[in-house]
Amino acid sequence: MNNKFLKKPFNNILIKDPVEYKNGILYFGSELEGDQFNEDDINIWVKKGGFANRWQNKGILNEYKNDKYMELCKKAGDYNLPILDIASGPGLGLIPDIYSYNKNIHFLATDGCPILVEKWNEYFIKNEPNVNIQFISLDVNNMPIKDDSIDIITSNIGLSSIRNIVNDRMLSVNEIYRVLKPGGYIFTIENEFEDKVVIQKVFDLWRKDNWFKNEKMTWHERFEKAGFKIESEKIHFRRIEKNNWELGEVAASFGIEIVIISKAYILKK
Repeated sequence: MNNKFLKKPFNNILIKDPVEYKNGILYFGSELEGDQFNEDDINIWVKKGGFANRWQNKGILNEYKNDKYMELCKKAGDYNLPILDIASGPGLGLIPDIYSYNKNIHFLATDGCPILVEKWNEYFIKNEPNVNIQFISLDVNNMPIKDDSIDIITSNIGLSSIRNIVNDRMLSVNEIYRVLKPGGYIFTIENEFEDKVVIQKVFDLWRKDNWFKNEKMTWHERFEKAGFKIESEKIHFRRIEKNNWELGEVAASFGIEIVIISKAYILKK
């Protein structure tokens, strides 16, 4: 399909038309697949400068963006190939920090939340019109993308935050394997909880179903099961802060600390 919606180099990757196309963004009806945000969140992103801070601080080390994180971003940028970022979220995945190393890369940012990609798109149109970035709202478990069509995929806790964990997250892992070109790479940082009992307590207090309760495998096991060759795996322990993730915000509201094992992977198909 010679796609009429996306610009080069992504103009030939889609297998179907979007449900809606507006202001350069493709929407595939994924409203229920991602975190749900409200007006307060949008205010933090836009009026309080959340998006601006994230973009302006690209490439700068901090407690979360440690040397392992930055090394992963640099290696992704070194290939100088188009990048699809999975479940980019309010932090825009790994895109800002990869861009800090290589400003020539073309990016396609994805997220299940339509309002999120809409607001990020508005930010770039207004503030960074020369960055080669396009946006698409889709379900990572069912991507409208051709087999073997993506050079490089990145994720910054994107797979870890997906709520639909049918078959212990293998649905999403198999999807990213399917769309990646043979010989292509994934640069991803994903989480595993240090104490699942604490996580269950948070969900009990939150009065919501624990969408992680059926997890049995590690990310290493999932990636190997899908067929990836694991070229690198580096581990870092960190706390989830309330402004990092919705679950962190909820845990903080109950005075609970969540510690996760953050793993940086380089995977090859």
